[in-house]
Amino acid sequence: MISEVTISVQSRPTLGSGDSRRARRAGHIPVSIYGANQTPVSGTINTKEFNAFLRSGVSRSTVFFLNIPDQAATQVVVKDIQIHPVTGAIQHLDLLRVDTTIKTTLRIPLKLVGEPAGVKQGAVLEKGVRTLTVLCLPVHMPSEITVNVKDLAIGERIHANQVELPDGIKLMSPPNQLVAGLVGTRQSTQTAQAEAAEAKKGKK
Repeated sequence: MISEVTISVQSRPTLGSGDSRRARRAGHIPVSIYGANQTPVSGTINTKEFNAFLRSGVSRSTVFFLNIPDQAATQVVVKDIQIHPVTGAIQHLDLLRVDTTIKTTLRIPLKLVGEPAGVKQGAVLEKGVRTLTVLCLPVHMPSEITVNVKDLAIGERIHANQVELPDGIKLMSPPNQLVAGLVGTRQSTQTAQAEAAEAKKGKK
């Protein structure tokens, strides 16, 4: 997914943890920009501006534009994000320059949809990895990958290589990575047996 949003970068004259703390107190997020065989750049972006961008319905895999001092507008994507463990505030961003004509490897968020019938019987929906690594052109990069778990039976699992991917996208994650599974419990077994017994009575 490619966004037309452009975010301005301010240069960082000095580096270090102290400088980063001052930048965050001033309402900015320290960023590192690299890739595309160009010299890495360190700077800051406005926290409110970037948070507004995230709230606009995009995801970490969305390509957007940066205005970097003394450079042409650059298309980038979030490669890594550091979150404060207590406040949840963004502490630092690694931004990767993107060439829209070259396939790029990125992690795409997973979204599980649907509720397996076994959950109502007491089974537990086990969630595996939260992202899948894929290779594709930036224009084909989805904001998220949807996985329907509605038809999962107790004991069944969905692995990375079973996830249906859009055209033009190649899975790069290990094929046996767990995405989701339905784990049976004593309660779910007893409920399933009781329902089966009731169904059997109804047929008599």
